[in-house]
Amino acid sequence: MILSLSLIIFTVGFIWINSALPGSESGAISGMVRQFVEKFFVLIHFPEAAASFLLTNIRKVAHVTEYAVMGLELGFLWIGLRKGFQGFWNAFSTVLFIAVCDETIQLLALSRGPQITDVLLDAASGLTMILLIYLIGAIVGKKEKFFEG
Repeated sequence: MILSLSLIIFTVGFIWINSALPGSESGAISGMVRQFVEKFFVLIHFPEAAASFLLTNIRKVAHVTEYAVMGLELGFLWIGLRKGFQGFWNAFSTVLFIAVCDETIQLLALSRGPQITDVLLDAASGLTMILLIYLIGAIVGKKEKFFEG
């Protein structure tokens, strides 16, 4: 549980620190990431149309990735602590809270602003991973009961 909480704190810190950066600095980091990913796509012969779409939307891809990781971390923590729907609900509520705080932090950053679409994208990413954990847990639990009885 200590490892799980440490990973969650690290991930939230990473997300919120990046949200507090001024727009110019955030844009420069996105540009460096874009260049790295572009070179990687060329190296692995990634399909050009898919690469173009992902590179054009690199900031949104970052949101999806960050909150997918967050959803996994919170899903494992909460669903492990609270069985059933309560664990699922706690995990999703926490992801949503972190996403709203993330966009609210951008109100304080120079040349940045919050976007409701980012909150929705973040919540959807986290929810997808939490649902995946919840469903896998339900399937495994049913199999264990089947083999026990």
